[in-house]
Amino acid sequence: MRKSIRKCLAILTGIMLLGGTVTAMGDKTDFRSEAWYAEALQACVVSPGNNFRLKKVFERARAGETLTLATVGGSITEGALASRYDECWAKRVSVRFASAFGDIRLVNAGVGGTSSTFGYMRYGRDVLERIPEEDPDGLPDLVFIEYAVNDWEEATGFRCYESMVKEILSQPNEPAVVLLFSVAQRNWNMQTELQKIGERYHLPMVSMKDGIYPHLDKDYPKSGYFQDEYHPNSTGHLMMADAVMHLLQAADEAEASPEDIELDVEPVYGMDFIGLKTVYGDRDAEGITVERGGFDQVDNNSYRNQPVGWVCGKNFHHSAASGSDPLKITGVFRKCVVAWKASNDAAFGTAEILVDGAVKKTLKGGDGKWGQSEPVLVLDDAEAAEHTVEIRVKEEGKCFTITAVSVQ
Repeated sequence: MRKSIRKCLAILTGIMLLGGTVTAMGDKTDFRSEAWYAEALQACVVSPGNNFRLKKVFERARAGETLTLATVGGSITEGALASRYDECWAKRVSVRFASAFGDIRLVNAGVGGTSSTFGYMRYGRDVLERIPEEDPDGLPDLVFIEYAVNDWEEATGFRCYESMVKEILSQPNEPAVVLLFSVAQRNWNMQTELQKIGERYHLPMVSMKDGIYPHLDKDYPKSGYFQDEYHPNSTGHLMMADAVMHLLQAADEAEASPEDIELDVEPVYGMDFIGLKTVYGDRDAEGITVERGGFDQVDNNSYRNQPVGWVCGKNFHHSAASGSDPLKITGVFRKCVVAWKASNDAAFGTAEILVDGAVKKTLKGGDGKWGQSEPVLVLDDAEAAEHTVEIRVKEEGKCFTITAVSVQ
């Protein structure tokens, strides 16, 4: 045990040289040289997983390729409540990766208040389409997925999460995927459920709940890590970056796994959303007909953030002056997910979603809503068939915004 902690301290020393010892807020980070912190970082590694793909990523970076690091998640990945964006865990990891291994560009697709279902809905637009044209294959080489405090009551029972993992792993460039589990201040997350997916695919996994949390208010004040109930402050983001870099540098030093990840496995929850196609306000999806009806405006006040910009771009907005005609999506599909702007603005009313004429969901904002995009599952069939999905605003003179609609 002492030997492993000494090794961890040596790795940590390297991390500190890359990451500095003081945050922008002036917080002391002397704890990074303490034995408890080395022990905590070791415990953060839930599983080193199969490192075959990580080793390939390191080799390519050291050979001079400019690789793409994609981060997909909620507000913690977005960088919320770090004192500035450069101090969020994703940005820190991209900078340290470049110092340790070689050039890498960051495509951060973190969006606050959203689940893995919405992350998968927008993966093509917010990850793949943001990779520069000079990238030879237009695909990320290393992907971190972080939804552990966002996937409570997630709409598809973790099937979109698993489908996203499987689809990324199946990319022709064989990227490495790492699962990252953040933690809420009350020591809660969805790790137990999501970790099963990582175990099925032998993925590297990092957990703040397993590693850092047991030491809070024991070796380090909890208030020094958290800014509020869910979000780390800059020091908490620093600890997350340290945990991620510990996993990467340990993988670099370890023996390579003899074979690649086995992808032909039974799913944990289901992979029946693979191939999800998303319709936005400024574009259709192949084989899908869109009639905007009264949703013919654009809500320019929909969510924006620093890493993504205007999330999903143009949307389907029904203004107070719009007509009563519904937004109508028609095509052959078996799954349908609708993401809507959940608002507490009194100008926004109630909408009904109908599938083939039958009401499936009623959507209404109110307390606890602040403009986040919430996905709802309105069709979940085993076989594809011709379907029509209609979205109608129930009250005259009320607004409503649909962020995007996805079908499979």
